[in-house]
Amino acid sequence: MAGESHAVDAAGKAGEHASGGFPPFDPSLFSSQIFWFWVAFGALYIVLAAVVIPRFAKTLSDRKNAIEGDLKAAAEQTAAAQAARQEAEKAQAEARAQARKTVEAARHDHEVAAAKAEAAATKKANTKIAKAEEKIAASRDAALVSVNETVGELAGAIVERVSGIKPTAKALDTAVKSVAGAA
Repeated sequence: MAGESHAVDAAGKAGEHASGGFPPFDPSLFSSQIFWFWVAFGALYIVLAAVVIPRFAKTLSDRKNAIEGDLKAAAEQTAAAQAARQEAEKAQAEARAQARKTVEAARHDHEVAAAKAEAAATKKANTKIAKAEEKIAASRDAALVSVNETVGELAGAIVERVSGIKPTAKALDTAVKSVAGAA
């Protein structure tokens, strides 16, 4: 048992020497820690400078080029779209102008056709009116002749009855013409 207690005492003393505090804060280890810090930092710097940073730079450059390309393509497409819109507006204006011309031409043709139809209808109506007036005049003249004959016969019958003398046809005709001319 005595050997055991001696071993426990020796282990406790060894722990006291080792318990000088947190090893990174031990001043006897600073030079070694600074050396390994510079080795690790140098290795990290070399890896970053030789591998990581060039990859980041390439990625950023590729992204920048892609964005610039996309912006350039978008600007070209915008310009093309604006040109197409202007062409469409121009074509639409030309189509409207052509439609107006077509409508005006159709309106003019319609007015000319209507004027011709009206002139033809007026001429036809005037011809019919003239023929009707001729028929009316002929009918009136026939009616007047018939009336004059009837009046002559009637006048002859009246004169014969009143006077008992039968007038001659020539005398009756002269009397009827003189009365008809006075009217």
